[in-house]
Amino acid sequence: MAKPLWTYVFMAVDVVVFLVMTLAGGTQDPATLDRFGANTAWLIATQQQYWRLFTANFIHIGIVHLAFNMFALFQLGRQIEALYGRPRFLTIYLLSGLSGAIFSYMLTQGRSAGASTALFGLFGALVVYFYRHREMFGRFGQQQLINLGIILLINVIIGLSPGSNIDNWGHFGGFIGGLILSWFLCPSYVPVDPFERAFEVVVPRRRRPELSNGIVMDANSLIRQAFPVAAFAVGLVALTFIATALQRPFAP
Repeated sequence: MAKPLWTYVFMAVDVVVFLVMTLAGGTQDPATLDRFGANTAWLIATQQQYWRLFTANFIHIGIVHLAFNMFALFQLGRQIEALYGRPRFLTIYLLSGLSGAIFSYMLTQGRSAGASTALFGLFGALVVYFYRHREMFGRFGQQQLINLGIILLINVIIGLSPGSNIDNWGHFGGFIGGLILSWFLCPSYVPVDPFERAFEVVVPRRRRPELSNGIVMDANSLIRQAFPVAAFAVGLVALTFIATALQRPFAP
């Protein structure tokens, strides 16, 4: 399995951005949030600042917000990056983060930020993994799906509670994006004869499967799924223009 790398990179970026914002005026100051790239709907709709849909995923509002998301990223990120490999993890994290930000931009009129859109994408990737491999994991896999369902239900209840100030549409969009992407990018294990592999021609490391232990190997890869990933990205672009058309009547 791949050793986590991007998980720690994203954690470091989030913490550094938080510290810089704190020194620049405070992470709960609206002007500072806008200056550093929060997902502010009217700025995107009227000034075409679409880059905010990306940068907002690395901004956090307050230390509690940062702490909760970094803990979740540490737990989920390492697991997904090990299971899916670095390239697919990076794709799921960034594109599901964008998916959540676009949903938030399309269906709310406020200001939002945080890594939770991408984290819900990772959550979706974990759901797909245990669903696709439920027979291999047996009772353990079934229990994992139940546990994930309970966690999701708790998050929905908290998000819908009065005064929660949680970006539910961002979470929903990130989760849906993670489900779609991971359905194509989920590891696909095939049996391997270790004796047969012993006589194979040496293959360069960069061409080897992302997961191989001599018994099963992962036959899936980001390159194999380039078309559905590209189609997903094109869909996000189209959704962004739809969101802009919906937001313009609300812009000041």
